[in-house]
Amino acid sequence: MKLKYRIVPKGAANGVVPLNWVFIEKQDIDAAGILPYDACLAVGKALGDDCAAVNIMDMDAITVTSDGIIANGAVVGLASVDHGMINKEFGYLNISEIPFSDKLVEEEPHMRLWLTDYYKGKKLYRGPSTQDRGARTSHNENMTMTGRIANNNVGSEAMNMVDMTEILAPFFGQYELMTGGSVMIGVAGPIVSVGIGMIVSERHGRIFGGDNLGAYRAGMTAHNSGKYAKTVKKDYPAIAAPKSVLAEYSLRALDIGLIPGQHIGCSPALLSLAKAYGKPIAFDNITERAWIELESVGITKESLKASSKVLTRDEVIAQADSIIPGMDDAVKYDVSEICEIKYLDI
Repeated sequence: MKLKYRIVPKGAANGVVPLNWVFIEKQDIDAAGILPYDACLAVGKALGDDCAAVNIMDMDAITVTSDGIIANGAVVGLASVDHGMINKEFGYLNISEIPFSDKLVEEEPHMRLWLTDYYKGKKLYRGPSTQDRGARTSHNENMTMTGRIANNNVGSEAMNMVDMTEILAPFFGQYELMTGGSVMIGVAGPIVSVGIGMIVSERHGRIFGGDNLGAYRAGMTAHNSGKYAKTVKKDYPAIAAPKSVLAEYSLRALDIGLIPGQHIGCSPALLSLAKAYGKPIAFDNITERAWIELESVGITKESLKASSKVLTRDEVIAQADSIIPGMDDAVKYDVSEICEIKYLDI
């Protein structure tokens, strides 16, 4: 029996990628007849003395981005492997299925997207339950650690803690890796790096939440770093989807009446898309602390309220590169150029 996995190797994208990142489809693990933990361990052993972050992906499920946009596919497990080992306490983390309920949709308005034909009936995974978190203390870093590697925030950023390198992978970029599309790879920059305005209130979120609805809500900022928020990870490389992909998924939320700053996050991308698409923005619900961070990267009330031509849906997607700010110097790669498909014997 063979197990299929994908790896974005250290040095990919002309040296931009600083560490190995492995992606295994849950369906391939099931076909091999093994447990997710054992699949991660098998990949670790195949890498020998090397190390990697490992994400287990369920491409039939859905997840939610930090600013409340539902995406196809989900990280359902993550691991850190080094020298063929996984730390028994903190090296692997299972991500919990969140069952559908009317109460969830009522309490978390961004989840109205789950009722649409795009996602209805699909399993949802965002973050771990208390049981799945296990011995980890209750804080906002849902991560794994083994040796040199930490895999953080439910598999959206990975770090080599010895050589102090890190790479970000927003979820739509991971989806492109799994589906053989194309990705943008480059320096994250001040707009993408720290997720300004990318927060909603939810239980068992990718980063925040726990058992109770979080203290954060749409219209707030998670970092509260003022004008310095844009500097936190601006020099880190990132693997992102083309902006047209981000636009398509975000417009699905705007199409059903979800409002940035009220139902979904007040990220630069969502605010810019709403303005271009002629959709409302909850200006008064965006906190002063969030505005300070937004204004530090050029997103102001004045610019968003200024009159401009309203674009059609197709026009917004076609012009997404100029509408959505961030990662201006990124290079576009076909996934086949930077991601290798491998098989190992089980």
